Amino acid sequence: PNSFRFLKDFLPLAWMARKILRPTWTSRFKTEWQQKKRWSLDEQSPFEQIRTLDPMPIQTTLEKSKRNLTHAFPAFQDIEVVESWGGLIDATPDAVPVISPVDSLPGFFLATGLSGHGFGIGPAAGQLAADVATASEPLVDPTPFRFSRFSDGSRIHPIVGI
Repeated sequence: PNSFRFLKDFLPLAWMARKILRPTWTSRFKTEWQQKKRWSLDEQSPFEQIRTLDPMPIQTTLEKSKRNLTHAFPAFQDIEVVESWGGLIDATPDAVPVISPVDSLPGFFLATGLSGHGFGIGPAAGQLAADVATASEPLVDPTPFRFSRFSDGSRIHPIVGI
């Protein structure tokens, strides 16, 4: 449901990735539709009910990946897949991570929206998150990563795709 709620915000980014995006309709839609959208600080939130998202891998994508691998590298023709897993990519409408305090919740900090680039920018993002959370001298200017950019009138547009 939030996919529809934020569709306008993510449309430019989705358009950039239109050749690779494959929207799906799963049972999670009904679950999320029925979830509370607001709760008091002393209530259990959806984030406490589901501590780790563990989506099922898309079998057709895995099979296609294996075909592509064995086509490019025939030596892998007889490999056996022992284990597979799925994951989610957290993205922001401008494809820039959020590494920032949340002004409306003093003491609460976010480090999210790495868009699957965590292996590349993870170490620096982690350092910046630690700097921001501990009020230390930041590694880089944290302004572009502020959460408030989505509500302070800043122009939000993707620089690159997901």
